[in-house]
Amino acid sequence: MNRNNPFKFIYFHLLLLQLEEYEIDRYLIALKNTKGVPPNHKIRKPLKWTNKIKLIFSLTTLFFLATIFLGYFYSFYIIIISSIIFFRFSFIYLVGTVELIYPIDFLVKKIIIFLAKNKLKKIKSIKIIGIAGSYGKTGMKDLVATVLSEKYQVVKTPESYNTPIGIARTILSQVNEKTEILVVEMGEYYSGDIRNICLISPPQISVITGINEAHLERLKSIDNSIRTIFEISQNMKSGGILLMNGKDKYIKNNYKKFVSDQKIYFYSSKGKIEFNEDAPGYIYQKLFFPILGEYNLDKIDGVIYLAKKLGLTTQEIDNGLKKIKTPAHRLQPVLNREKNILVIDDSYNGNPDGVEEAIKTLALFKKRRKIFLTPGLVEIGSKSREVHQRIGKRLNDVVDLVIFIKNSMTPYIEGGLINAGFNKNNIIWFDSMMEAQNNLGSILKSGDVILFQNDWPDNYT
Repeated sequence: MNRNNPFKFIYFHLLLLQLEEYEIDRYLIALKNTKGVPPNHKIRKPLKWTNKIKLIFSLTTLFFLATIFLGYFYSFYIIIISSIIFFRFSFIYLVGTVELIYPIDFLVKKIIIFLAKNKLKKIKSIKIIGIAGSYGKTGMKDLVATVLSEKYQVVKTPESYNTPIGIARTILSQVNEKTEILVVEMGEYYSGDIRNICLISPPQISVITGINEAHLERLKSIDNSIRTIFEISQNMKSGGILLMNGKDKYIKNNYKKFVSDQKIYFYSSKGKIEFNEDAPGYIYQKLFFPILGEYNLDKIDGVIYLAKKLGLTTQEIDNGLKKIKTPAHRLQPVLNREKNILVIDDSYNGNPDGVEEAIKTLALFKKRRKIFLTPGLVEIGSKSREVHQRIGKRLNDVVDLVIFIKNSMTPYIEGGLINAGFNKNNIIWFDSMMEAQNNLGSILKSGDVILFQNDWPDNYT
């Protein structure tokens, strides 16, 4: 976004509103944190011109024009004040507009959800697979859909569409009478979120991928996270299948409080695992997987179990497994063969367990200098200092060079690094991700591996 554009403040305030999912309280906090001023760097996640954001912008503009019209007849000062508010403090108009359209927005969402629920009820033969967890949901969703597509007509919720309205829209636009399996990623920010999604699409098969401190800023405690994620087991259809991450301590220690008559399976990798550093990936179950992160092999075990339960043959399962690809921006390896530099794009990973897996992945590269670039994590709440210092301590055991983006969290990681004995001369700081990327040419050498961990949205500082 061009900072000389007179609409830059309006654009940025609209973006913050969208990033905070139109929650006014969080929107105002984001405005306070950013001072309502657009960043110097390029916007990381551009505004999506959805119907809702178009309506909000149109009404806001209409209100502004109405005040200009009023000022034309009564006072020139009204025009001046209204223009200043619109072009510099547009959030004032935006908050009013959001509050004004709330009843209509609420009603439209209720209608869409009602229509989606009714549509699913009419498709008697459809099987719904729900996937919940603090981390790993999207990767598991993609794995399940890829393998089961060898036998069935499968629809999955796209990208990170994991809210009730996003799921309802997917059902209305993509599910039809030929759909045999619907794979639903279920997001959680507050208690009751997953229960509400299950009311729309009650799963016969549920998967819990893991539980950690992600979203603790809203859920407030790990106990709330556990209860919220296990809502999927309490609201699925009776006698269904429940797959759970067999290596997650919060799952193992708490599942008995939340399960009833489900058929339970704890998935985890079994047998020999061989890592290939030259063509990054694993040999597992006699197949080569061009993916990083050993935790993905745990998921593959769960997918194989589920595929067998749903009647896929060994050949169909193998064919599906061969089609598995690394999800974009989730430990995605990109090799520059000309310069012999391996980039691992983990920019969509924003949770503590994902960072641990990223560090474990870097440790596997014995022939390369290992570099870790991060702005840290968001939405960890009261655990922020503890989690980031733990990351620093782990990095000390593995990496050769750390690149930090300056913000409120990375000093905690630096503290963990220094306390663990890391050489401060091997820490580089930049003001923004763009500045870091622009300077990598003078930092990287042939034979390096650099991991990009997370990328903060613009509503955090």
